[in-house]
Amino acid sequence: MIYQTRVARLLSLLLLLMTSCSSLAAGESSPTLMNQPPTAVSPPPEPALSAPLASTTLVASPAVLPVGATQAPPPAATAVPTVPPTVPPTVAPSPTSPPTLTPRPSPTTSPDRYCPDPPPLKPVYDRFYLPPRLWPEPDTTLPQPHFWMAKPLPGGGRVLTNQRFPYGWDENGRLLLHNGVDMSEDLGTPVLAVADGTVIVAQGDEAAWYGWRCDWYGHLVVLELDQRWNDQPVYALYGHILNLIVEPGQRVSRGQPLAEVGFGGAATSPHLHFEVRVAQNQFGSTRNPMLWLEPGATRGVIAGRLVDPEGRPWQGVPLALVSDESKAVTLSTWSYLGDPQGIANPDEGLAENFVFSDVPPGAYQIVTEIQGVQYQVPALVQGGEMTVVALQTAEYKTPTPAAPEAAPGAVTASPYPAP
Repeated sequence: MIYQTRVARLLSLLLLLMTSCSSLAAGESSPTLMNQPPTAVSPPPEPALSAPLASTTLVASPAVLPVGATQAPPPAATAVPTVPPTVPPTVAPSPTSPPTLTPRPSPTTSPDRYCPDPPPLKPVYDRFYLPPRLWPEPDTTLPQPHFWMAKPLPGGGRVLTNQRFPYGWDENGRLLLHNGVDMSEDLGTPVLAVADGTVIVAQGDEAAWYGWRCDWYGHLVVLELDQRWNDQPVYALYGHILNLIVEPGQRVSRGQPLAEVGFGGAATSPHLHFEVRVAQNQFGSTRNPMLWLEPGATRGVIAGRLVDPEGRPWQGVPLALVSDESKAVTLSTWSYLGDPQGIANPDEGLAENFVFSDVPPGAYQIVTEIQGVQYQVPALVQGGEMTVVALQTAEYKTPTPAAPEAAPGAVTASPYPAP
């Protein structure tokens, strides 16, 4: 009995041992391994994505296949459309930067604006010359002065112009006779309306005749003033400008920006060319702008006549403004040149043929010398006002036969037959 009991225990132990071996052979974890921390195992490779993720740049990686597996043909790649070069969009200007209108000639250019073919040639101007025709007499019934126009540039106050190239002068033969004035300012400086009015021209003039020839101003704006003078329209012309922000037919107010100081046409450096035209918007209808622009409270203007006893104008003659206090030459200018094209004209009320502008208040003598005789006339200048003077010379002297070298200021040829 005891023997049978021991055999039964041995059989049970043997059965238990066989069961454990069978479990190990089947790959089950032993009790010892299950008590250890788990070991990190690399996950199997993820299947390839059927569509790329939303990213800027995609880099293709080779797929890792199980050993012995056959690689399936890759799917046909979807062609990414080639983006053509994109033209940058036109950026709308900010509120602080006015929009730029592209100036272009009107498609319906009137016949009087067709470009001359061939272009005109620069004429020969007469200087130190007394022409046979009489100069106009002043019309005292017309109101004077007519300082209707504000400074066309920011800042107010004095109107500074190129004194070497005033109205009616050609800078000693270098340039065409000037039918306006030039104001030097930095490129991009705002150009302002001198008075209330209506814009009648705002364009380029490469195909339209507004100047001495086409492409004279590059770009221009012409403003017709609300106020008329002597029952005639008055126009203000701005030349060599850029970034026009007005258009024909637009109403503008005094001081309103119209464009910016630029260059173009006959100008190669930035400045504003300014004209005043009376009666007609034509190149030959100008008047001296310094008789229309407010001179400022600290400066005055002198308008003068230099004629012989019969009223003929001395043309292209230098004049000096000498201070009574310092006895020094304060300013110098020239009488209007003899102009066969008639593009420089006197004011109907003043009938002047020379002007001193931007003159400090004070007492002066206007001095010139003609045919060896010195002439002078006093002028009292007050701030913000105009002084009108007249200087009459002696009769014309018929010159004797010219010496080998003519004296400075001598008339070199008889301008008209001796009486």
